[in-house]
Amino acid sequence: MNIETKTCQNCKQNFVIEPDDINYYQKFSLSFPRMCPLCRAQRRLSFRNERYLYKRNCDRCKKSIISMYSPNKPYPVWCPDCWFSDEWNPLDYGREYDRSKPFFEQMNELWKKVPKVALIYVRSVNSEYINISADNKNCYMIVESSNNEDCAHCYWIQVCKDCVDVSFSHQTQFSYESDDSYDSYRLFYSKGCYNCLDSYFLFDCRGCSNCIGCVNLRNKQYHIFNKPYSKEDYEKFLREVRLDSYNGVELLREKFKNFLIAQPRKYSEIYNASRSTGNYITNAKNCRICFHAYDAEDNAYSVHVWRGAKGIMDCDTSGRGAEFNYNSLNAGLAASYCICTSVCWGSSFAEYSFYCHNCNNVFGSVGLRKKNYCILNKQYSKDEYEKLMKEIVNSLSKDHGYGDFFPLWMSPFGYNESSAIDQFPLAKAEAINQGFTWEDYPRGTYGKEMVKWSEVPDSIRDVGHLDVLNVIFACESCKKNYRIIPYEFEFYKKLDTPLPRLCPDCRHTRRFTARGPNRLWHRQCMCDYAVYSNTVTHKHHSTGRCPNEFETSYASDRKEIVYCEQCYNSEVV
Repeated sequence: MNIETKTCQNCKQNFVIEPDDINYYQKFSLSFPRMCPLCRAQRRLSFRNERYLYKRNCDRCKKSIISMYSPNKPYPVWCPDCWFSDEWNPLDYGREYDRSKPFFEQMNELWKKVPKVALIYVRSVNSEYINISADNKNCYMIVESSNNEDCAHCYWIQVCKDCVDVSFSHQTQFSYESDDSYDSYRLFYSKGCYNCLDSYFLFDCRGCSNCIGCVNLRNKQYHIFNKPYSKEDYEKFLREVRLDSYNGVELLREKFKNFLIAQPRKYSEIYNASRSTGNYITNAKNCRICFHAYDAEDNAYSVHVWRGAKGIMDCDTSGRGAEFNYNSLNAGLAASYCICTSVCWGSSFAEYSFYCHNCNNVFGSVGLRKKNYCILNKQYSKDEYEKLMKEIVNSLSKDHGYGDFFPLWMSPFGYNESSAIDQFPLAKAEAINQGFTWEDYPRGTYGKEMVKWSEVPDSIRDVGHLDVLNVIFACESCKKNYRIIPYEFEFYKKLDTPLPRLCPDCRHTRRFTARGPNRLWHRQCMCDYAVYSNTVTHKHHSTGRCPNEFETSYASDRKEIVYCEQCYNSEVV
């Protein structure tokens, strides 16, 4: 079977449909996509709000709640207690399919009427400000996370405790401003580390303790910028750099940045993942252009595919036994054969639906639970359902493209609220010009005294309790107001860490940007080498270059020194 080349209807760039993709589309009778994988991802993510939360009232019980929907949204929004209760029936909102009107107009009318759940979280204790999360305790502003305790401002963490500003991490404790860390303790300002403790500014280190500013180390102790120190000299250096102060941290951050750029790094974080391309992939097989994937098989063009995900294509977050889901958001908890859905947990054969849980064979529906054979929230017999569904699919195939995600005008979120802005940053005018909406409803902290950073002590040791909890701060980057909650302040005091001068959103963006984009470039290994008797000896000042080529998230104009796996293992491991 030959590949097909298409021109994206959105960005006008050519893209390739591989033979495996063609087989997948034919298996599910899908139309060939009209947009390239990146534009498909951007459209999906514009329907997902993870981190932008507001105070408002529940439209049912009237109590004050936290919601991903701003108060000016034209939808009924209910608190989780009201939405998940058995005191209402989503079938009451059902309607007949009208052959004289386009399907998406009818779907949008239903979408506007059915109550939205304010936040998505279950089985969490004392954790009001969390979203798309489960089984957390005493947590604040964490997203896509489960089984954590006493954590704040974190993203995609599992089984972590006492962490602030940590992302994509597992079994990490007492850590701050770190990303991609595993089984670590007291890790600060670090990325890509396993089994590390009591360390600052590490990159791609394993089994290290009491290290500062180190890159690519394995099982080392008392190292500073990759050089060994005595315990006494290490402790002296640590005292002198004053990491309890903002200026001390920023000076070391800049020095580490300059050191890091001169060190080789592996083209991609892929481990035990045969025939896989992308980044941050572990224990996987046959995952093409996937990012943050583990324990997954036969997936493509997807992000966050994990825990048994199989046959997933064009999805953002699909796992825990999920199989054969296409072009969907949050298709997890054994969801299977879902097409163009959002948050349809445990459902099978759900299509073009939102928030339908544990359902089978539902189409164009919203908010259903444990229902079968429903279209636009109206119940049908099996035969009636299959006949009408086939009619709607034929209409979509002709006018829209069966398998294309919902049109942009149906998104309940402004582009600046959605997850799309992390991966595809746009200014307001650019977003609107491309057909997205923008949300101008104000966010931030009000009603308290504003303090200037020039009035705040440089060291956390000199900051008093009342100096922080009774004031608001302005982000030094975006200028937005924010506050520091009591737990957060106690964390900084306990770990001798200075107050952050960036708001939580800008801190998240800094970590997210450092991970690299969810896209690939074709490059050649940058390692210089000389060949002697069929062995490779690495000499940075010799002539010649390794011929190996690869797909990497490091664009060709980036300054990093990027190695293939063979050269990286020879020099680093």
